Amino acid sequence: MLNIKNKKAVFFDFGDTLASTVPTYPDRIRIALLEMGFEFSVQEYFSAFQYADYQIYNNYIKDGEITSKIYQQSLFSIIIDKLGINMEVEEARQLVNKKMSSGMGLKRVLLPGAEELLREVHSLGYTLAIISNNDGKTAEKCAQVGIDKYFQIIIDSTKVNRIKPDRGIYLLASRELGIDTNDIVHIGDLYGADVLGARNAGIETVWLNSRNGINYDGIDVLEVESLQEISELFK
Repeated sequence: MLNIKNKKAVFFDFGDTLASTVPTYPDRIRIALLEMGFEFSVQEYFSAFQYADYQIYNNYIKDGEITSKIYQQSLFSIIIDKLGINMEVEEARQLVNKKMSSGMGLKRVLLPGAEELLREVHSLGYTLAIISNNDGKTAEKCAQVGIDKYFQIIIDSTKVNRIKPDRGIYLLASRELGIDTNDIVHIGDLYGADVLGARNAGIETVWLNSRNGINYDGIDVLEVESLQEISELFK
């Protein structure tokens, strides 16, 4: 059983774990597909998104490789296949990205309890880090919402040319901090990228499962629905 108080460092995912755009990245894909005329329910879409995240991890384990290009192509390929959308993957990706980049009026906000959690964990003496699949601007985004001061390092997939669930991105952070993986806990919202990715690097995890995601493998993982629940683990 995970004893979070024995750890020395806490890794956090950024998007949809500590902060989020409004609408969120998954929601922006969903909205773009709806605007393109495809029909599906919210439940069907998020089931497809979560399954894609899981399958990307499985493909990475099978192939031994994951890049940003592979991740994006796989994500769209699996989502449109699960939703029964008859469209070429690259065409769908380009159209969705075009829709997402125009007129969605994005606003970035901290998730409820994020500031309180970071302040508390930092005050307890843990070393904090961000491990994010992002566009190279994670540090700026952390500063924008006022949480950059809490982190010793911020690892952005674009800047280090590694992307979750690649175990290498977790091991890179571990080496930079000089902290053994056994002494780290990772907190994130995606079952494949965060939970399985970190575990494959030898890091225990807390799964922020606020979207009622599926534990496809039935693994023993600590699940919570809110950041407030995570705060309780440190008391």
